[in-house]
Amino acid sequence: MINQSVAQQSTVIAVPQTSYQLDYSSLQATAPYGANFTYLSAGVPLAAQVDCQQGLFAGQSPQSASEAQLLNTACQVAYGNGS
Repeated sequence: MINQSVAQQSTVIAVPQTSYQLDYSSLQATAPYGANFTYLSAGVPLAAQVDCQQGLFAGQSPQSASEAQLLNTACQVAYGNGS
């Protein structure tokens, strides 16, 4: 995903099966297995925090399949395997 975005000179990754775009240039891994990042929803930038080990989005379980996909994508980019 990142390689494709780089080839297109873009800093966003389309999150599979959602309308979200993850701004991977904003992604910062946080100890132990968390991440902070910005994503776009309908073109609007939003900040998010995830806990990749516990599977939490903004401190709670994802509220939709789209949030779960965003969580998974951010964790894969931050840690390489979603854990």
